[in-house]
Amino acid sequence: MSTRTVPTDNAKVAETAITDEEWAQAETAHERFKALLETKPRAKARYDAVLAEINSRQATLRRLREARALTQATLAELLDMDQSEVSRLERRSDMLLSTLKRFVEATGGEMHIVVSYPDGGPVELLIGDV
Repeated sequence: MSTRTVPTDNAKVAETAITDEEWAQAETAHERFKALLETKPRAKARYDAVLAEINSRQATLRRLREARALTQATLAELLDMDQSEVSRLERRSDMLLSTLKRFVEATGGEMHIVVSYPDGGPVELLIGDV
C-alpha cells in the first residue's frame, strides 16, 4: 500500500471577508460583461462561437441514443429492461453512476468523468475498481 499525502487548504477561506461593495460588483458582473460584448462585435462573435461549441458538446441521454440511431426498444433489449424503463431513465435527473455507465456502453460509448478546478487542469476521476 502506497502512502499518499493529503493536500491542505491554503486558501484560508474562513479568514476571508467580502465587503458589501464587492458583492454588489460581483452581482452585476454578468450584466456588465454582456453590455461590453454588445460594443465589441468581434468579441461577441468569438463568445457566441465558444458558447456554440460548449452547447454542441452537451447532450441528454435521449440525444445520445438518437445520435446512435437506436430506438428505446433496441436499447431496452441491450440493457435487459423494458422500453418504458429506458424512457424513464432518459428523463431522470439523478441516477447511479453504474446505471449511467451501462447506458453509455449500450450505445457504444465509454464513460469518463473529468473533474475541473479553476487553479489546475482537468483530472479524470477513477471510480470503482482501479
